[in-house]
Amino acid sequence: MAHLTQSERERYTKLFLRVDTNGDGWLNLTELSVLCEVLGYKLDQSKIQSLFTSLDTDKNLKVTLDEFLAAMPKIEPKERKCANLRRLFTLADTNKDGLLSADELSRILTTGDTPLAEDKAKRLIARVDKDGDHQLDYEEFLKLIALMY
Repeated sequence: MAHLTQSERERYTKLFLRVDTNGDGWLNLTELSVLCEVLGYKLDQSKIQSLFTSLDTDKNLKVTLDEFLAAMPKIEPKERKCANLRRLFTLADTNKDGLLSADELSRILTTGDTPLAEDKAKRLIARVDKDGDHQLDYEEFLKLIALMY
């Protein structure tokens, strides 16, 4: 049986608590939808409803932190990796235009505390920038990550 690492457990707990805006210790359907988005999962409303039902193991119409944490290791590693990349892209997209500029990309590609030089970020973008806008959309970002790893 898969388990969460300590850092994953801490990260998921922190995000759960951040989404639990009223601090009641559990998530309703709307809060779970927000949590999925924050985590980088793109689910339609029917999948959110299905997820809520499966997470709510005691069927009290509440998803507790324990129920949530128990379910996270069951998510396929590939699916978690995709969600993590989507979350990274969203966090890096500081102006929320759906694109990463060289400046935004340089801030997430760091060595220690030093961001990647912007000219190097521009060269990386040029390698996968198919539409020539000198920015990365999400698909181009994924191609860049695949080239790097």
